[in-house]
Amino acid sequence: MNKKKKPHGVQLLLRCVVTDPDGKVISDTGNKPAKSFVIQFLEYIYYCAIGGTQNATEVDGTEDVIYTFLGVCTGSFAIDGAINEDTHGIVIGTGDTAETNTDFALDVQLTEGVGAGQITHGAQVVGAAGVVGANVDLEIKSAFTNNTGSTITVKEAGVYVTNYDGRWHCIIRDVLALSCEVPDRCSLSVIYTVRTTV
Repeated sequence: MNKKKKPHGVQLLLRCVVTDPDGKVISDTGNKPAKSFVIQFLEYIYYCAIGGTQNATEVDGTEDVIYTFLGVCTGSFAIDGAINEDTHGIVIGTGDTAETNTDFALDVQLTEGVGAGQITHGAQVVGAAGVVGANVDLEIKSAFTNNTGSTITVKEAGVYVTNYDGRWHCIIRDVLALSCEVPDRCSLSVIYTVRTTV
């Protein structure tokens, strides 16, 4: 009997949707498997488990506090970047260097603004974990708008977290299987879904 195996464990899915100024969908990748939790992700879990002040590689390449023991993990893993913030939450870029386990930042991040190498950042939306069909999903979403006057080719995405000490660490980096062309005045929504399945 040839039974299809059910996915199990923790999955990471990535979806990119480009819309025009009227909200009409130009392209939609659908949910695709993302493969790139980087070392800082597991370092955070490890440090939270053992307590104490612990460092990890920050997005600028320096070793800085990812977690300081306060009896709880409060404030050490924030993804809730506000509108026009490019320091934490979902981040996007134009680099296509292959992912590695030790990546600590995007290859070429698109920063906040309307000039070359920039994009306008929407606020992060972090949904509560909930049962969705046979799975439990937690969705992280952000929208980006191109106001530069030129098309932007997005080739990478990731997630940066921050802590109450004002440090920023990359926990996810993915090079997109297919790059996303975002014309001027159009928007890109990037959705990461963390999924567990029993």
